[in-house]
Amino acid sequence: MDKATRQFKTKHYTRILLALVGWLTFSSYASVQVDIGVLRVPVETSTAVPEYLAEPENNGEAGVELAVSDANGTGKFLGQNYTFRAETNDDITALNTTAKAWYDEGVRYFLVDLDTPFLQVLRKALPDDALLFNIGNQDDALRRSVCLPNILHTALSYTMRADALGQWMRARRLNDVFLVSGTTAEDNAFLTATKQTLKKFNQKIIEEKVWNFDTDLRRTASAELPLFTQARDYDLVWVIDESNLFGQHLPYNTWLPRPVVGTHGLRADGWHYVIEQWGSIQLQNRFTKQFDRPMTAKDYAGWVAVRSINEAVTVLNKGDIETVLPFIMSEKFQLAAYKGRKLTYRPWNGQLRQTVPLFDSQALVASAPFEGFLHPRNELDSLGIDEAQSQCRQF
Repeated sequence: MDKATRQFKTKHYTRILLALVGWLTFSSYASVQVDIGVLRVPVETSTAVPEYLAEPENNGEAGVELAVSDANGTGKFLGQNYTFRAETNDDITALNTTAKAWYDEGVRYFLVDLDTPFLQVLRKALPDDALLFNIGNQDDALRRSVCLPNILHTALSYTMRADALGQWMRARRLNDVFLVSGTTAEDNAFLTATKQTLKKFNQKIIEEKVWNFDTDLRRTASAELPLFTQARDYDLVWVIDESNLFGQHLPYNTWLPRPVVGTHGLRADGWHYVIEQWGSIQLQNRFTKQFDRPMTAKDYAGWVAVRSINEAVTVLNKGDIETVLPFIMSEKFQLAAYKGRKLTYRPWNGQLRQTVPLFDSQALVASAPFEGFLHPRNELDSLGIDEAQSQCRQF
């Protein structure tokens, strides 16, 4: 047998062997079906908000869609199939009806972007073996006192965002704050968290004002905002404007030339399109290519919720809640999610432990927690509501 013939047979038998190994690997996995339901209220944007700052109509749901596609990319080799269905409605009765119908059809994983009263009603309407992932609600009460069963939070809480900024301020020795807030319920919730953070880090509010005007600042910001922020010396302006009604005009228009942080200027949130470290550029590119817009924090929360399910199902080769949930809450579960560290869930309130990026519109500035902010259990628990501050003991 000549050399060429031997090489041909070797390659031929190698291909057969690899195909056989692949078939045996695939056939060793049982078929697993994972159905996911997404429940949201419609996006509402004030006409006063510029178009470039408006919330996308599919905010959050797009992240879920990408993650399901990713999960099926590997799942097809493991005998696992992922599907999702979505319902958007501002009527909680209609959402409950839809959720119950989905549950009867076998859906056990629900990704929800609802306010706290809606979320409480939905959780009560569904049996306990339905697992909910909160991908949009930042209410601290859900992590502190309103302890709903079998619900995990991939969205950041207001306190996690505030603590990230507070740590940055402490690291930069910026302690005196001019605090400006809006009047919406979301503004008030973030304001409460901000004041608690400033107190925790021994930072002082020099002046506090509420922006309750309906002035169109696009033409008058340079004249009105310096007067509005006039006060004795302060280190920075902390603005709270979750609706983008005025906050975008504060940077470079303050009475004193000081940095602006909060919802504008230097921001802290779960995700932003400027993040390219830790391999995340490929996630950003895939998302932008598919949806023709950048990935938002809510998209990321939806994506990481599905990734949590996918990670557990891949390891366990089972999709039932009774098996998956204990694994997700165990020390064996660690999620790689483009944030520079393995992510886990807090066992007392179901909050996803995660680093919090700090960024402006063009660059990632830093990532919290910062060096020196230690914790006896996990440094990520220095951000947000710790176990001693929470009444929840869910898992």
